[in-house]
Amino acid sequence: MLKFKSFVQFIARLAVVLVPLWFVVAALGSKFGLWSWKFGLGKMIFQWGAPVMLAGLVIGILALIVAFIKPRKSGGFVLAALAIAIPVAGMAKATGTKALAAELPFIHDVTTDTQDVPSFSGDLIKLRAGTDGVNTADYIGKKDTREKELVSVLQARAYPDIRPIISADAPALAFEKSIDAVKALGWDIGTEYREGGMIEATDTTFWFGFKDDIVIRIRPSEGVGSVIDIRSLSRVGGSDLGKNAERIRDFRDRVTG
Repeated sequence: MLKFKSFVQFIARLAVVLVPLWFVVAALGSKFGLWSWKFGLGKMIFQWGAPVMLAGLVIGILALIVAFIKPRKSGGFVLAALAIAIPVAGMAKATGTKALAAELPFIHDVTTDTQDVPSFSGDLIKLRAGTDGVNTADYIGKKDTREKELVSVLQARAYPDIRPIISADAPALAFEKSIDAVKALGWDIGTEYREGGMIEATDTTFWFGFKDDIVIRIRPSEGVGSVIDIRSLSRVGGSDLGKNAERIRDFRDRVTG
């Protein structure tokens, strides 16, 4: 019986390390090109992630049971608690993400101007074209494949605060403040066109290395000051889980703060 207890605790130690490591490897493997994001996210996370967490939970419960066999130290109970807590936390995270996805629109393209949408340069369009499964850069007429509604309608309903940024600064100063905001947010700048009031940048996520492209347009307002528009578009994926709207808000707060 003691040999069985030692074996279970050994497996539990492995589970404590391997369960979280599975998800780290899935994300970073995609980021560094060891496999595609479709395999890392679609297979390793969405398809196989639940069985991995369930297996870890079963091992943790078994470790808790055997910890009562001739308990001498508290180490067995601590190990069991860790082995249980890790998959439970993972399941809670997955449930929260699923709930968030159900609450938000299934879109990946957000802009402050849905009528006169800021456009990406030809160079960036070509760069995007090299990505497998890339999302189209068209906005006008684009529909959500799930709800069959216009993206602009879904965006207005979910993110009514995403509107053109009105600045009292002249376009030249608004451009500089926009550049400073982009740098502060850690985005990689691709285009700085001062005469045309255009900035392009790319934001890369830590996990999976997903790239979202941003275009910023600065124009004189009808009176004094400027109008700043920004568009954020994910290169791949159906739902951005609100990330593009969040990114626009972060930029807005930097520019107006």
